[in-house]
Amino acid sequence: MKIALTILFVALLSGCASMNTPSASLIDTIPVVKVGVTDDTPEDHIVFIPANTEFPVKFSLNGTIFNSDLSSTIMASFKQDLYLYKYWASLDGKKWVNSHKLLNVQPSGGFDKAGATVEVKLDLVQ
Repeated sequence: MKIALTILFVALLSGCASMNTPSASLIDTIPVVKVGVTDDTPEDHIVFIPANTEFPVKFSLNGTIFNSDLSSTIMASFKQDLYLYKYWASLDGKKWVNSHKLLNVQPSGGFDKAGATVEVKLDLVQ
């Protein structure tokens, strides 16, 4: 029993260690890759989306109710810089927060006689 508790304690500690907020120096130690770059990139990297830079956003519909899977790609851009690393986000590449604390994503949709509407609203958390 004591061994099982020790193993559980070590597992919990190692799991929590990976949840530590990245330091301000992360951007100096991990490669930064600009969104849209298709060259070989290291597995561990920061994605940089500069303000006013268009990048592709792919939408898809699939499931057993559809006759076939469908997808469409549109171009989008942000009003300000955004850095993404794993589940962390930053506006300046120095101060990192959990992406859900910086970005609020609200998907919605529905059907009526005109057809279907799918909307994704993405806001900075205030």
